[in-house]
Amino acid sequence: MHPATDPSTTPVYGVRPSKPGLYLGLFHGRDTPNQAMHGWGFDGPAIGPLRYFHTTYACSVNVEFVSPTDAQLFTGTHDTLMDLAINGDLLCFDGKLYGDWTVYMVKPEECFRPPDTFRQNTRPNDLRRQAKLKEPFSGECSP
Repeated sequence: MHPATDPSTTPVYGVRPSKPGLYLGLFHGRDTPNQAMHGWGFDGPAIGPLRYFHTTYACSVNVEFVSPTDAQLFTGTHDTLMDLAINGDLLCFDGKLYGDWTVYMVKPEECFRPPDTFRQNTRPNDLRRQAKLKEPFSGECSP
């Protein structure tokens, strides 16, 4: 298990990161493997920027952070290598389990939206590719 990440400093999947690079986004989260899901669960972190993401036989995931400072946010150490376990069909991180994960690139020009000059309300800085359900999902969900 990894040390608890500080939500105020850890990027969240679905929110545009402030640094460019390769990210591992975790979502469809739950607290236990057999948790009855009444929706799509919670969004997890956007882990990165990474040098690489590697999976071995769908049993483990290995990542390397670009910098020790970025690794510190997620591992509590300056070790740039991090191993993540897979429990059944769920990826484990920081005591939570995720049914979905994605690896994606954020280009430098994508890190910040240009300032709105004609809107009264600021647009959200979201990157989410998946559509949110309008009605809650009922019943047990397996990823």
